[in-house]
Amino acid sequence: MLRKLFMLVAVLALALPSQAQNMRKALKKRTAEAGVYGNFGYYGNPHWGTGANIHYMHGIGRKRQTISIGAGVRGNLFFSKDREYTTSSAVLSAANPGGADSMFMKEIQTNTVNAYLAVKIFVKRGVNIIFTTDIGGVNFGDRKEGYFHSYETDPVPPGTRYFTEPYAFNCQIPTKESYGTIMTELYGTFRINEVLMWRLGVNYLRNEYVTDRNIPMNGKRFSQNNWMVMTGIGFDIRWQKNMRQGNLY
Repeated sequence: MLRKLFMLVAVLALALPSQAQNMRKALKKRTAEAGVYGNFGYYGNPHWGTGANIHYMHGIGRKRQTISIGAGVRGNLFFSKDREYTTSSAVLSAANPGGADSMFMKEIQTNTVNAYLAVKIFVKRGVNIIFTTDIGGVNFGDRKEGYFHSYETDPVPPGTRYFTEPYAFNCQIPTKESYGTIMTELYGTFRINEVLMWRLGVNYLRNEYVTDRNIPMNGKRFSQNNWMVMTGIGFDIRWQKNMRQGNLY
């Protein structure tokens, strides 16, 4: 009798932790989404872009799990024309008493692949708010002509010609000056059906070019900040698992 009782206790001891672990796993909200989007802005003249991304996020906590965090990868294309890029270095810009010098760019095209961090806030079933910001990555783009305007020595267009190209590497440094092309976005997702979601929001793109040679009091790096409206379609990669777990959101 004691042997049978001991075996029953042993079986329960092995089964209960496994069952509890499976329940916790089922309750955890997991997000695996891919998407395509387009963005457009107009500050002085049009600038626009398009891209695709994929990310994975994991719910925080044991109950409602309002917040999820994760990471992803996106490829982004950015286009514009007739733009004035200012000296990237804040120290060098402040050293020019006549104002920040600029590089006039006739045509801009930057192709970027970046890794990013993502945070999701659950609003209600089918509606979420998502914030993403790039960590770093690489740029691809052709060499372009740029015309340097110095407010002290050469304020009259077209200025001095330089060859420029997108900064090769991207790196976000929150406490200092970032390098390259960095995107941050905030958007809402609105579920259309079990698989598709509509995205609507805004994004902020820091775009940077580098000259072929150093410019006194300006360095080589010139950048511009762009705000754009974004819309797109998201695809829930794990919708079948979410349906089985009863937490499609």
